[in-house]
Amino acid sequence: MGALGRGAREEGRVSRRALSGAAGVAVTALFLWLALRHVEFAKLREALAEARWGWLIPMAAISLFDLLVRAARWRVLLARARPAPAPVWDLLKLEAIGLAVNNVLFLRLGELARAGLAARKLGIPVAAALASVAIERALDVAALLSIFLGASALVPGIVPPAVSRGAALLLSAAVGALVVLAAAESSLAKGGLLERFLRRWPKLHSFVEQLALGAAVLRSPSAAAQAAALSLALWTVDAALYWAGAFTLGLQDVMDFPRAILTLSWAGAASALPAAPGSIGTFEASVASVVGKFGAAPHAALAYAMLTHMLMYLVVTITGLFFLSREGVSLASLREEAGKK
Repeated sequence: MGALGRGAREEGRVSRRALSGAAGVAVTALFLWLALRHVEFAKLREALAEARWGWLIPMAAISLFDLLVRAARWRVLLARARPAPAPVWDLLKLEAIGLAVNNVLFLRLGELARAGLAARKLGIPVAAALASVAIERALDVAALLSIFLGASALVPGIVPPAVSRGAALLLSAAVGALVVLAAAESSLAKGGLLERFLRRWPKLHSFVEQLALGAAVLRSPSAAAQAAALSLALWTVDAALYWAGAFTLGLQDVMDFPRAILTLSWAGAASALPAAPGSIGTFEASVASVVGKFGAAPHAALAYAMLTHMLMYLVVTITGLFFLSREGVSLASLREEAGKK
């Protein structure tokens, strides 16, 4: 019966992975159709042929600087997990690996991969690494919503009031959750108020406990300020890449920096949709849509989305896979390990 049970569980995992992959491909196909349906391909080729390719150099540099900011923030979040500060260079390599794996494998395995590698390379518990990754995502949500709301105020008439109100509510929820998690460590101890409440749901209890472990470092005002500042810097840097992309295709008249932030925010929201690895299709459709609203022609808006996505995808993926190979780990082993979870 044990072997039969294990076989059934394995079959269930395979079926879920296959279903997830099929759904991602279907969503990608739908969004690619939405992106291409009103575009004249001759004009699209012409727009790409007239691109100012020299602008790809600063765009690539910004993509690499993004990794450095991510590494600096992760170093702050791991301060309680090890006695000595983690080397920024090691964290940069792990951040690149995580993003690259997300770009080439289904199921967003990159975060699990970098947490596992961080545990091995830095000598920290896997739970601590996973908790820090989860807190990173919460900080990303809060920072992106913050600059989105700021950009919305600077460019009136673009973002519907209902969307701004919804973003403000989500921001309040994200910040509130971080505050609660940072203060929850004692109440999650055995016999604590939150521990007693969550005791009936062991998996949820373990998940919340890990999040609180990652957020505990934010109880330090200086660590919280550093993490918040670096999160805001990270997304401001990324917005600069989107702005540089406008100069690449001569769209600077319709894309100033606040509009670059709005475009980045829209792309970030689209990345949450299930799609093929690297958000292929969802990125192109969402970015082309918002740039079209700024006044760009359909072919120019799609050329911008394609070129920006290609640059970010190639820089991060090539960099991350190079570092992964240096760690002696293959994509096949990562996929096999994920299949056991």
